[in-house]
Amino acid sequence: MRIKSLVIAAAAAGVAICVSGCDPTTTAGPASTTQVSQPAQNTQPGQGQPGQTTQPGASSPGGIDHDGDNAGAPVTTPGQTTPPKCVTGQITLDKGHGGPVGGDWFLKFINSSSKTCVIQGFPGVSQTNGPTGDPVGEPAERDQGADAPKPTPVVLTPGAAAQFEFITYPKQVNNCDALRTNTLRVYPPDNTESMWLPWDSLICPGPQRMLIVRAVTPVS
Repeated sequence: MRIKSLVIAAAAAGVAICVSGCDPTTTAGPASTTQVSQPAQNTQPGQGQPGQTTQPGASSPGGIDHDGDNAGAPVTTPGQTTPPKCVTGQITLDKGHGGPVGGDWFLKFINSSSKTCVIQGFPGVSQTNGPTGDPVGEPAERDQGADAPKPTPVVLTPGAAAQFEFITYPKQVNNCDALRTNTLRVYPPDNTESMWLPWDSLICPGPQRMLIVRAVTPVS
């Protein structure tokens, strides 16, 4: 009798536990799944999407102020390519013509090669004695005033030309111990190899500045 009573008591306890903790309407379903996001595609610094061409910036070593200004460089779109920069070996320097004011010149860079190139920025200009001579006086200062032309890319097809304005203030030589020079030494923008023209002129020794150069522009 005692064993039967224990069995009945255990069964009753099991019913009580089920009534308090079991939900007869709930059935076990499949485990839920969570979608794992794919990791973002790595892009190397400076690398664009496939098919996009970017133009790397270039800098010139320090020293004479002969580097170009890359502000406003051409922006490429997918599938487009930009012509390379014009290098000294593929262009020639022409004296151009004088402006309406004495000491004001519009010199030209002419693409003498068979390939299209882009020129942009400020030439480096100084008066020297000889094609490889050091500057006499101060090199030309860049004119970045509000009224001066801004550096913009100029595409030069074979035989095409771009120009830049070069200004001198010859009257200042009356107030200094002027030095005579025979050469105008010119660095095309963003180049470290110079060009030259015969240029018989006087210039004040530094630190007095009397030369100004403006950015390259298309020939109008």
